[in-house]
Amino acid sequence: MRSSITVTGDADAALAWSRYETLSLWKTWSPQISDVIAASPTLATGLTGLVVGPLGVRVPFEVLDVDAEAMEWRWHVRYGPVRATLEHTVRPAPGGCSTGLVIDGPPVVVLGYRPLAQLALGRLVRQDL
Repeated sequence: MRSSITVTGDADAALAWSRYETLSLWKTWSPQISDVIAASPTLATGLTGLVVGPLGVRVPFEVLDVDAEAMEWRWHVRYGPVRATLEHTVRPAPGGCSTGLVIDGPPVVVLGYRPLAQLALGRLVRQDL
């Protein structure tokens, strides 16, 4: 199942993009993330690591593509047999920016993750995080 979310906020697009690029910042805007463990502190194509979530659950990931100039990136996550691909974008918008997310995975994962993603993306594009 594929599902899209778009959220607009008052943060500058460069600020929102830097919050994606810098892995240590993920936990500041995404309440479901308590840590990110990876060999690099920034997004890069081919980067692998673990996203640490509620109760210490560790979800392996691989960054498939990063285009910093276009402010787009795509990654693959898996937890046991469950796999999902997430595509992220940041775009300038009047008064701030917008961010888009396309989630592709099993319906139960996509539908269950949408509310968390909506909340996190709303924080990502807020100036006063």
